[in-house]
Amino acid sequence: MMKTRTILLIIAFMGCFAGAVAQDVTTLHMKDGTTKRYSNGVKGATSIQFFDYAPAKTYAPDYTSKHENNYVAEWNVNQVCQIDGEYVVGLFWEDNVPSNFKANHGVLFGTAPGLTLDNCQEKKYATDARVQYRSSYGDLSYVINEHTHYMWIGSKIKKSMCMNIDGRNFISSDTIANFIRTPLEIDHTYYYRTFSEGKALVNGEEQTVVFYGEERSFRVPRIMADFAYYPYPCATDKALAAFAAAHLPDTIAVPTWKQWEPLWNLWRATDEGKNYDLSADITTEKFDDGTGYRLNRIPDEFYTWIANREIVIDPFDVAEITRGFDSTIKDSVNIANPNYIENVDEKWGVPGVKYVRFEPVIFTMNYSVTYRNDEVVPGVRYKLQLNFAPETEDESDVARLPMKLNVSTVLGNEITRIVLPAENAKGDFTVPATETTSVVVDNFSVKAVGLSFQILTHVTNAEIRRGQFNRILRIAEMRLTPVPDE
Repeated sequence: MMKTRTILLIIAFMGCFAGAVAQDVTTLHMKDGTTKRYSNGVKGATSIQFFDYAPAKTYAPDYTSKHENNYVAEWNVNQVCQIDGEYVVGLFWEDNVPSNFKANHGVLFGTAPGLTLDNCQEKKYATDARVQYRSSYGDLSYVINEHTHYMWIGSKIKKSMCMNIDGRNFISSDTIANFIRTPLEIDHTYYYRTFSEGKALVNGEEQTVVFYGEERSFRVPRIMADFAYYPYPCATDKALAAFAAAHLPDTIAVPTWKQWEPLWNLWRATDEGKNYDLSADITTEKFDDGTGYRLNRIPDEFYTWIANREIVIDPFDVAEITRGFDSTIKDSVNIANPNYIENVDEKWGVPGVKYVRFEPVIFTMNYSVTYRNDEVVPGVRYKLQLNFAPETEDESDVARLPMKLNVSTVLGNEITRIVLPAENAKGDFTVPATETTSVVVDNFSVKAVGLSFQILTHVTNAEIRRGQFNRILRIAEMRLTPVPDE
């Protein structure tokens, strides 16, 4: 950002030639006959570097942010972040002023162009930079460079702030000193300019000499997400709370719109949903990134539809299989391999005429298979039907042994076992391999939108050795049917 390339600036502007003396000053002889004398600092130091000093790298203020409808905001600064919903911008630059000029460096800031030391709303000097660079190994080390400067602008700041510069992370810890505290209002334009200020003797008189960087500006964009609007109708927090209060038990946490949205999209695709007039329940507003929408009320008709629909879980939609470490390849693998069986002979009575056959890869371990569905509604009582297919592929005696399992729901870190009819005292349910088995759980319900459940084989190695059971799991269609209120 800083474009004060001293020698180029002086030559281009004044067309001078210079003579350097190894004393305590540098004298510039200008074409108009005048001279300017600059303090060198330590006596005896040469200042020839003042004229051949390599320009410092300029860090382009090219930060952009991507938003809805493919809108890209060009900020014209080095970093942008939000703290408690308030925008904060970061500037990062290096000066190319020689050390013996003993300049003070900083940033001018205001709401109008034409910034100078005498014409700005805020002037802030950058203190000694306490900037750490995070290496590719994750280590932090301080950047030792007197020409490196940073400044944050906004109404709030954190103890540690990070700027990504040319793909590298620079972490500044002394942020209070290098901070212009001013609110950045949305849809407003602001101007800033870096500067270097030092002292020089001009015709024997000490004067303040200032080198200015290029004046730049940035506008805080008006983005729909900052106002809780979306590119399509999404329910407000107030609408979600009202919908939950009207239809869900008090023990159920209010679901988020992200949880309701898959069901909402399904309903809106139906004839009823397409024809439902939402115009009175939606507000719209224009933003930089397009038209934003808010859904202020969720229709009761939506709940009626979701609470009375039957849900079928396809056995092929396997979400997860237990993994274990294979020492031969030194990597984790599925403990069981799935085989997707289709077009099962109708004589077997397999619902959906298909199933997944899981056969263990690591024969000494039990494993679980997880299924997930986003359409199960809390507060609705369901009849849960789990179907297990018979062995239709392998006629060996081992494959036709029964197996044992149990079933649990998973909600976050909470695993709750589902009590199955006819299970033994240990909570195991035996599934034969010679016929289709349907297990029905009445009055099944969930505590949140959606369902995640595990089917776990539960056979001991001793039972395997005795030839009593195997760990081959054959899962067919699963179904949840709403139970009408009595």
